[in-house]
Amino acid sequence: MFGKVLKSARFYGAALFLSALASQPVQAHPHVWIDMQTDLVTGADNTLEAITITWTFDEFYTAFAVEEFKKQPDGSFAPKDLADLLDINLENLKEWDYFAQFKQSGNSLPLGAAKPVGSSYDAKLGRLTVTFTVPLAKPVTPTPEAPVLLRIYDPTYYISIDYIKPSSGQSPVRLTGDAAARCSFTSTIPNAESVWAGLPASAFNGADSGVGLGSNFAATVTLTCNKG
Repeated sequence: MFGKVLKSARFYGAALFLSALASQPVQAHPHVWIDMQTDLVTGADNTLEAITITWTFDEFYTAFAVEEFKKQPDGSFAPKDLADLLDINLENLKEWDYFAQFKQSGNSLPLGAAKPVGSSYDAKLGRLTVTFTVPLAKPVTPTPEAPVLLRIYDPTYYISIDYIKPSSGQSPVRLTGDAAARCSFTSTIPNAESVWAGLPASAFNGADSGVGLGSNFAATVTLTCNKG
């Protein structure tokens, strides 16, 4: 099953199969769209320990990703098939740090291996949702003087990863864990139209075109925790 998916990924450039994506030419606009929600996991000693990421894929990528699976009578897919799909995606995303970038005082924070949480398929919307947890290699303490900055993005911008819009019962970023009440965050989301207008011509032409393009569109979450 996955042999065919990976061969198809090399042809279509399906971005989550990153071993295939590496050889694809950079595009100037995304081909896959993800709605994202994140949970920042805190520890008892005011540390940030991990992040749990939930991605919901657009219906077109979803159709490609599940095309080999047999639908069940209710229109869903077997949990094992969806779990296997998440496992192989996480394996391929590992060398890219799962598109997650943590920084404190200008230094990148190393990450551990991601652990799958679960996958689901919305038969009505035709969209796949996956959830996984990425631990920091070593918990860190975000302070007002040295906050932790988080960004999640595809560097090539083949995939557009955007936080969900705040709504009743839905928050794009949530705090969980023992220190949640003592921590707070702010978020900055670039205006996409302004970003496009301000990009230099080199972003679209030349040998290095598209390199790091996705960083221009990435939201930044800034986390701080106070003693209490």
